[in-house]
Amino acid sequence: MAIRPYKIKHSKQQTRKKIFTSLTILFILVAAAIFFWRFNLDSIKVNHLHLSDVRIEDEINLIQITDLHGKSFGKDNKRLVERIRSRPADAILVTGDLYSGGDSEGKEVAINLMQTLAEDSTPIYFVTGEHDNDDDFHDLLSSFGIHVLAFDQETLQSGTTTIDIYGINSVYFWESYNLANEVVADPDHFSILMAHIPNLPKFEDSGFDLILSGETHGGQIRLPFLGAIWMDGVWFPETRSNDVYMKGLYNTGENHLFISSGLGTVSPHIRFWNRPEIVVITLTPPQP
Repeated sequence: MAIRPYKIKHSKQQTRKKIFTSLTILFILVAAAIFFWRFNLDSIKVNHLHLSDVRIEDEINLIQITDLHGKSFGKDNKRLVERIRSRPADAILVTGDLYSGGDSEGKEVAINLMQTLAEDSTPIYFVTGEHDNDDDFHDLLSSFGIHVLAFDQETLQSGTTTIDIYGINSVYFWESYNLANEVVADPDHFSILMAHIPNLPKFEDSGFDLILSGETHGGQIRLPFLGAIWMDGVWFPETRSNDVYMKGLYNTGENHLFISSGLGTVSPHIRFWNRPEIVVITLTPPQP
């Protein structure tokens, strides 16, 4: 009779210990999941792209940002602004979707960011995406001194090197579309095409040396070795075709296409294996 209460007490202690252990493991797993979720959304990566060309006589440094979708990295986007300003650049190239359509707060975030960056002496070039395809917004950017390119070309001069920058505001395409019907790059200068949507087959005949795009967000959710898990109704599209342009650098003969995975997200607001990024592009003369 004296042993039975001890066994009951011992059983209750074991049960409490198992419950405590289970709750602790659950807490750790939830905390880890929240940490990785926020890390993948909020930790800005600096991606470096290096290209060499015989027409480049002086080192040129450019920064590309894209697809902000109204996201803030700290108050007044302080962390993003600091990251951009910490990299000396000859120009900042913005490839659209600074806010999401219908998001008035996100639009204000985008306006404040662009106004802040425009206070510096670094020239800024912008092309629209489908979300920020708004004439009033473009007029406001122009009033800040930002170069809004809508089938326009401007020249960036650094030392003795001339870079032609061409931007299009066409974010929708049709079967017969061919940019070469509008413009052909000058082969005497290194040329950059800014186009929000990376529709390479529509651009390659126009002869631009480097095409800079966004739009895809890199798929937002990626897995090692498999790439994006979903795009336009297709699971793991990068494993199914070589003609899927999702993230990073693609070489097609003499042309280069670079797609940044951007800074913000659209629903679902998740990133994995695919942090928000700014891109530092360094153009140099060929090594002897």
